[in-house]
Amino acid sequence: MRKLAESCEAIAATTKKLQKTSIVADYFKSRTLDEGAVSAVFLSGRAFPAWEETTLQVGGSLLWGVVAELSGKEEATLTAVYRRHGDLGAVAGEVLEERSGQGLGVLEVSRSYREIAGVRGPAAKTAMVRDLLARATPLEAKYIVKIITGDLRIGLKESLVEEAIAKAYGDTLAGVQRGEHAVGGYRRNTTVGS
Repeated sequence: MRKLAESCEAIAATTKKLQKTSIVADYFKSRTLDEGAVSAVFLSGRAFPAWEETTLQVGGSLLWGVVAELSGKEEATLTAVYRRHGDLGAVAGEVLEERSGQGLGVLEVSRSYREIAGVRGPAAKTAMVRDLLARATPLEAKYIVKIITGDLRIGLKESLVEEAIAKAYGDTLAGVQRGEHAVGGYRRNTTVGS
């Protein structure tokens, strides 16, 4: 997840479409196919493929409460950071502290999202989100929250993700859009990574 988050930071830092596509393609080349398939979904700003009806059902107030609890920051501090960024993911990235033993893989985050989606009730969801964010580095937490809220805010459109998949795996854009590549399968009615 760290590598995905670092790539997202690099993507956000440029306005050039070709550079964004190259960053994403280079990221895909460094990942396994399963990691690439999950990352393609994440880079599209979703926790699950668009064809799935699965939802996390985690709202902003739940996320706010978890970030407040894990950071130990006062409400006024969190509000000031939110006003500066206008994004709860950026708040998490700024106020959460790095601790030893933190760090997650994209497949682990994907499994956690599925577990969160599968439980009912705010108490159970809160506990699972808290556990996930507590295990993440601040930069990872920033993008985990952004994916949960469904808005990466890095200037990356789904079409650029598709172009990057084609570039990384030597496929055609049309082939990726039809879901003929395992990573492009995030658009198909099949299991991600199959």
